[in-house]
Amino acid sequence: MHQHITLDDFAPPCAGLAQPPTAKPVAVPNAEPRIMALDGFRGLMTLFVLFSHYLAEVPHGVPGFAIGWIAVVSFFVLSGFLVGRLILDKRDCANFFIVFYVRRFCRTLPVYLVCVTLVFACLMVFGDANWLNIHATVPLWAYLTFTQGFFFVATDSFGPHWLAPTWTLAVEEHFYLFAPFLFFIVPRRHMLPVLTMGLVATVAFRAYVLLTGALPNMITTVMLPGIADTLICGLIAGLLIKTDGIDWNRYDLALRLIPVLMLVITNGLIRMDGGVSGPAFQIFARLTVSIAAASFLLAIVRGAPEAKRFTSPILCFFGRTSYSVYMTHLAVLGLMHGLLLGSRPDLTTPAQWAVTLAALPIAVLVGWIGTKIVEEPITAYGRSWKWSKQKRPVAGLAHNEGQPAAA
Repeated sequence: MHQHITLDDFAPPCAGLAQPPTAKPVAVPNAEPRIMALDGFRGLMTLFVLFSHYLAEVPHGVPGFAIGWIAVVSFFVLSGFLVGRLILDKRDCANFFIVFYVRRFCRTLPVYLVCVTLVFACLMVFGDANWLNIHATVPLWAYLTFTQGFFFVATDSFGPHWLAPTWTLAVEEHFYLFAPFLFFIVPRRHMLPVLTMGLVATVAFRAYVLLTGALPNMITTVMLPGIADTLICGLIAGLLIKTDGIDWNRYDLALRLIPVLMLVITNGLIRMDGGVSGPAFQIFARLTVSIAAASFLLAIVRGAPEAKRFTSPILCFFGRTSYSVYMTHLAVLGLMHGLLLGSRPDLTTPAQWAVTLAALPIAVLVGWIGTKIVEEPITAYGRSWKWSKQKRPVAGLAHNEGQPAAA
């Protein structure tokens, strides 16, 4: 996953006009500069996912590489952080909703649709080959409507394994529908208490499901109500960084120490449960890692010394290609093992190790191609929809937001 918003979305509030473009996008003067450390952070999380899926989450994998779940949580926190900042910056623009959703769809849908289409084409071409790794049948229309999570819950599986990562995008699309309206409905002075209550409600919901068995446990893994605390932590961080009057100099050290404390607590949960499948870990670990990620994001945005390490060109490259790599890497691994060895990915023989290690650079290459050919051109089109100079009417939402502002 996976974060689909960049700081290029942050131009000064109401900086431009909302009109379908007829020419190449023009850079917005005085736009908030891109924070390269966030790209690097995203890139490191992408590597976590690759190593986890390729080297750990296979039948005879290396458990020490099973860190992909931390990356997924961090992706969600980063998404909430940037979405929250964006909404706070732009919500007064009369065309907020149309520009917000055009940009989101142009950013997220093209690579997703290409990936889903190609995987379903492979399923048709190779038929019932065992190495396709289909745990349960999920219809194409479910992926196209971002409702695959309901099928995952109903079948207690991730459907075709190559499309397993798509649940995260479905959750984000549901989040995009919900978050903007929350910021419009709830007064800003009440936003922090409301978001805090959301954190408590999410953890309580996970506890209820996991301890009572009243609902399928999969709900706490692939559906927004079960993982909303990851996104809410990002929203809280975005809200705080946009709040005037906070003396951040007093908290800079704490922002750097909180991630360490939260990861120590997470490790304690693992030891308490004797692994990652116990109830304490399943209920609380997402929250502790989310708090760690949110605090770390605030620290590097504030210019903490750690931020310099995340401006590495290599990490930033993986950050810029993260979405396409995330969407396609399982298909690359599975297809290579299937075509070359006639089996699902594993690490029991030298040949399997060789194919897996060869799949790593190929997955990166495929992700880079997807970024350059599909993602970047259409994302550029989305960004060319400008935020209107016209203010949103104070009494209620604008009834004509869907219309481009007059030039």
